[in-house]
Amino acid sequence: MTATDSATDRATRNKEIILRCYEQFFTHRDLTGLAEVVGEDFVQHSPGAPSGRRAYLDHLAEAAFFGGTSHIKLVLADGDHVAVHHHMTLAADDGPGLAVVDLWRLENGRIVEHWDVEQPVPEPSSVPNGMF
Repeated sequence: MTATDSATDRATRNKEIILRCYEQFFTHRDLTGLAEVVGEDFVQHSPGAPSGRRAYLDHLAEAAFFGGTSHIKLVLADGDHVAVHHHMTLAADDGPGLAVVDLWRLENGRIVEHWDVEQPVPEPSSVPNGMF
């Protein structure tokens, strides 16, 4: 196996792990599967969200988006990094939702780091080519 094959295989496995987490969290409201793949020393780069597995999982259970929806628009994987562009709506909000890009870093099949960028979905007239 070449180094390129190895990176491709790793990217594919990491993408599958992240997609499974989104399904468990947003579709089934289940943090159990996520708890199994988040590393103990998980590092969070998002404002207002804590680092560390237990603190992060507790935060997710109380977050405004727990109980919301996520419609994945694009997933890119490169080695240990997976980027997910999705349309998220909050549990208690009937507005247009948020356009979100999450960036995850994995090591040995465990999520060890996260960044995100969020913006409210604007009125369609202000984005002639669409947000997604």
